[in-house]
Amino acid sequence: MGTTQEAFMTDPLNAQMAREDLQYIRQTLQAAGQFTAVPGKSLMLAGVMALAGVACNLLLTGAPWSRGASPVLALDSWGLVLGISVAIVCYGIYRKSQQLGTPLRAPLARKLLWSLSPSLFVGGILTNLAVRSGNLEWLPCIWLGCYGAAVINGGQVSVAPVRYMGLCFVATAAAAAATPPDLGLAWLGVGFGWLHLVYGGYIAWRHNG
Repeated sequence: MGTTQEAFMTDPLNAQMAREDLQYIRQTLQAAGQFTAVPGKSLMLAGVMALAGVACNLLLTGAPWSRGASPVLALDSWGLVLGISVAIVCYGIYRKSQQLGTPLRAPLARKLLWSLSPSLFVGGILTNLAVRSGNLEWLPCIWLGCYGAAVINGGQVSVAPVRYMGLCFVATAAAAAATPPDLGLAWLGVGFGWLHLVYGGYIAWRHNG
């Protein structure tokens, strides 16, 4: 009789422990499949770099790139901005993953790369086509749209603000396509500059850096 009563009293406790174990396993699996080390502060620095690129581009050739003595100089400046921004963000990802105690795992890194790569690869192809054909006014739409699509895809394994930022980039690309080419440089500033600043600031505030 005592054994039956004891089992009855411990069953609810065992059930509670089982629920807690299942919750822990669920959270662990979700964390393993989500990229949380998005560096908001680094995105903000990338935004500052983009605004510097807009200013440099404006001084070199104005907008659109078809005016001015050497549009190649402006394209080179954007290449420099890209290289520095990628380095800043990669370093930020490394630092934040160390701070959170969640080192990048190979499966998650591969998933993220597979999400980002197709759109960025298409962007590279279209950029090459636009430069070779002399249609440089296409570049703001190409860069903003392909980058936005890549960010949306990458956001599927990351925090929600990343996806929303990608949607805003795509909307900015659509706005650039619907307005005169003279505004292309301004749209690049809005997208790569201000969107990175706004969403980077929000991510830094809401998601710990």
